[in-house]
Amino acid sequence: MRTLKPTIGIALLAVALRVTAGHAQTQPAGSSALAVQPVVTPLYAGNSGATNGDSGTRAANDRALAGAQDLSPESSDARRSYWQPFFNLTSVLDTNPLGVGNTVSLTPWGSFYGGADLHLSSHTSDLSVNYLGGGALSQYRSGDGPIQELAVGERLSWRHVLISLFDQFGYLPEAVSEFYVPMGADLSANREASLQPAFLPNQSIVSTLGQVLTNSFVGELDVPLNQRSSLTLVESYSVLRFFKSNLLDLNNTTVQAGFNHHVTRNNTLALLYRLTALRFSNVYQPMDGHVVQLAFGRQVTGRMSFQVAGGPELAFFRSVAGQTSSGAAPPIIVRSKQLYWTLDSSMTYDIGRTVLKLGYGHSLTDGAGFLTGAITDQGSAAIDTPFSRRLTAEFIGGYARNQGLMQTTQQPTNEIYRDWFAGVTINHALSRRASIFLSYQVQRQATNFVCAGIACGSEFTRQLISVGLTGRLQARPIE
Repeated sequence: MRTLKPTIGIALLAVALRVTAGHAQTQPAGSSALAVQPVVTPLYAGNSGATNGDSGTRAANDRALAGAQDLSPESSDARRSYWQPFFNLTSVLDTNPLGVGNTVSLTPWGSFYGGADLHLSSHTSDLSVNYLGGGALSQYRSGDGPIQELAVGERLSWRHVLISLFDQFGYLPEAVSEFYVPMGADLSANREASLQPAFLPNQSIVSTLGQVLTNSFVGELDVPLNQRSSLTLVESYSVLRFFKSNLLDLNNTTVQAGFNHHVTRNNTLALLYRLTALRFSNVYQPMDGHVVQLAFGRQVTGRMSFQVAGGPELAFFRSVAGQTSSGAAPPIIVRSKQLYWTLDSSMTYDIGRTVLKLGYGHSLTDGAGFLTGAITDQGSAAIDTPFSRRLTAEFIGGYARNQGLMQTTQQPTNEIYRDWFAGVTINHALSRRASIFLSYQVQRQATNFVCAGIACGSEFTRQLISVGLTGRLQARPIE
């Protein structure tokens, strides 16, 4: 785990921990902006990627069921162009910062960051840019940890064709799982730039050592065939790089094509095909997965969105079986294939001023830096509810199971990692522009892995208590 040096001492301010990919902690109690993906630890706490009450914007609900984004229950109201700066200060008490066994070693540390949201809207384009930068600090750790995040999303209308472009970049001081991404340092929750897990690297195995760089670029083309049907083409390229840790770097290319048909105003069916090509930079173990899914989606504006997609996946593997003496002849390449099943589902439900989010997925993934491919199950739940006009609470929980696919000299057969988390955050609004929070989270990882060369997994339990202050200045319109 990357640490830091100056103490941000005891009662440093507190920020409402954001739940699942993107709920703004500075929102009024009536806000229902909760995100799709399960993201938690208040490690660097805060909020940056959610819709803000000042903006007057709402995420569009014209997303394709076979596209790169989850459906949204929100309406595509008229949008305004604006920019809005924000900041965050957080102090954390960490019971196990190195993720070693079940030992308890209370370690205080803190973080800070600042950034801005930018939205530009016109008749043919909607552009969303979110940036934050900062660092994590502690005198008890080995060094400073930079925090850099950038999320960009743009939707272009051109001659009845819709073109969408997305990019998510992050450089974080810990190679943490997506469940434990620093709250405020996660811009992927930004609704206009959020992406489905199939187009992002798997980060559901916890590593507290080293730093991580990740970037995902996605392009989507939606072509209407008639008033009810459309074609969707998606291509993405992702990289995942680990520093100061012996984990597996990843290059991931994904291509997807789908047919969407609106059965009724609120219900949609889709048939899609997806090719995922996984390549590891420091191990020869290429994998290609061919997925066919039938999908159903339901949207009720202002109330709920639900989608589920399932079908088979045929995976092709290549590995090196051996090499002749002195390397005079090329190594022997062993080819194999295997049939799996896949399921992707998510739901967002607004119950008055309370927002419930659920998600579950089962698929072949890249193995999160620990495994050369894995069968991954991930589930998450989040609920955001107001207690009063100024007091709100967020409850989160989730689970991930990664089982290795291939047996190598570095990996034993049936290698399994199990991760789960739970947490609660109480947020108190000091004003329209600032709020304080108090949060508690617990993480647990268990594995049957005996260290053999690539990355040493370990079982550990980790608890974090955080307090902090977050704020957003008034949104400034752009003419």
